[in-house]
Amino acid sequence: MELKTITLDLSNIKDLDSLYNELSLLFGFPDFCGKNVNALIDCMSGVRFPEEGMTKVNICRDECFMLEIKGLCDAPNEIKNTIIFVIECVNERYLIDKMNPAFLLHLIR
Repeated sequence: MELKTITLDLSNIKDLDSLYNELSLLFGFPDFCGKNVNALIDCMSGVRFPEEGMTKVNICRDECFMLEIKGLCDAPNEIKNTIIFVIECVNERYLIDKMNPAFLLHLIR
C-alpha cells in the first residue's frame, strides 16, 4: 500500500472552528463545506473520489493517507475526540465498501 503524508499541527488549534479551518486548508474542501463533524466526515470520505470534488487532494483506491498529527497529547479533549471520531467514521465507510482504510494516523510530539 502506497502512502501519501499530510501533516496536521495542533499547536495553534484551540477550538473546533480552527480545526475545521485547518483541515479545510490541508485537504482543500469546497467552500460550501459546513463547519461540523458530519460535513468533515463527508468531505474526508471523498479522498478516493476526485469526481465528487470534496477534496483537492486525492488518493487512488489502493493508496492511503498517512495523517501525521503533531501535538495531539497537548490538544484540548474536544479536538482529540473529534479527530479520532472523524478518522474512525471515514475508515469505517471504506471498510463497509470493501476497501482499505483511507487514513492511518502517525502521532508525533
